Amino acid sequence: MKLSINQKVLEKALAHANWIIEKKQAIPILGYILFEADAGKGVKITATNMDMTIVDTIACDVESSGRYCLPASLLYDITRKIRSGSDISIEYTEHDNSIKLTSNKASFSIHYMESDGFPPITEAKYDVSFSMKTKVLQKAIDVAKVAMLQDNSRFHLNGIHMHPENEHENLKLRFVATDLFRISCISASAPAEVQNMPPIIVSKRTVGEILRLIDGSGNEVLQISVSENRVLFTLTSSENIKTEFGSRLINGNFPEYKAAVEVSNDKILIVDTAEFVEALDRVSTVVMDSTSSVKLHITSDKLMLSGISQELGSAKEEIDASFKGAERLEICFNSRYLLEILKEIETSKVQLRLAESNSSTIIEPVASDKSPDIDMVFAVMPIEIVKS
Repeated sequence: MKLSINQKVLEKALAHANWIIEKKQAIPILGYILFEADAGKGVKITATNMDMTIVDTIACDVESSGRYCLPASLLYDITRKIRSGSDISIEYTEHDNSIKLTSNKASFSIHYMESDGFPPITEAKYDVSFSMKTKVLQKAIDVAKVAMLQDNSRFHLNGIHMHPENEHENLKLRFVATDLFRISCISASAPAEVQNMPPIIVSKRTVGEILRLIDGSGNEVLQISVSENRVLFTLTSSENIKTEFGSRLINGNFPEYKAAVEVSNDKILIVDTAEFVEALDRVSTVVMDSTSSVKLHITSDKLMLSGISQELGSAKEEIDASFKGAERLEICFNSRYLLEILKEIETSKVQLRLAESNSSTIIEPVASDKSPDIDMVFAVMPIEIVKS
């Protein structure tokens, strides 16, 4: 094997591989990448942890072919310390039976393992495949993951549920998550191929890796392919690296959530989004305990927020609001739950559809001429108000 490759390109591909490789491996070969050079074509770098697999294909100058397993962390550390943008020569040296890297005046010899020991990569049969802009996918995931369960107590909630939905004769791809206290739901326009996609649950770990993969990709297009038990994301970067990131889907049934977000709450509170976030953030400063409880005192034209902590003190703040459907209402929420939801809403106004102080509240953006197609909705359970 003998080839020449750009340092920046190799560093990016090796960073991808190291994302999914566990630090401590029960099986040593899982700490290695499969490095394949094809003469006249380029290099393919494969990493896996058995649940997730990432394959980067790079066009570069390959003089002779070769296939070796190389230590992922070591190769990445060496590459990122080489002068940025320089050329790196990689070749097999027979006299010491190692892989040699040279760049400028630096030289490294790396021990390898035979490629036959690398775990076989199962080729899934992807029945559905469609394209989506990375910017749209990033926003959908950012909104949905707000309510994603963060522990492993219920594995079927430990991720994002994706499924097709016909909304007013428009095909959408819906992203949903819940931790049983909140539901976050956002829909994105989808091509016709999505109609045949089965409902899937993408794991929390996979969601995090997808966001890292598409971060900074601008408005590029990626391919999403779905099989019975796997999902594959394919993206070609500006450096001309083709990345294929595949992951096992969560095997479980996502709860029926539609009834919770389609309730006909008739008490409507509308407030300025930025003012609400800032006031809530200030008042919650004194109640950052296990419940982070903040009470909302709502009247026809005002919203009073108050928080009391036995240990730290109290706070309150009043902002302008519009409330229809009742003269007044008091309701208590976990302030962190509200803040995480409100920070994903980009419209100037936000609407809270309320029922009673012990019923779920629906939160959604107020559409305007500048943002008529905002299609997201949240449901959040209040905290019970204990009468003294």
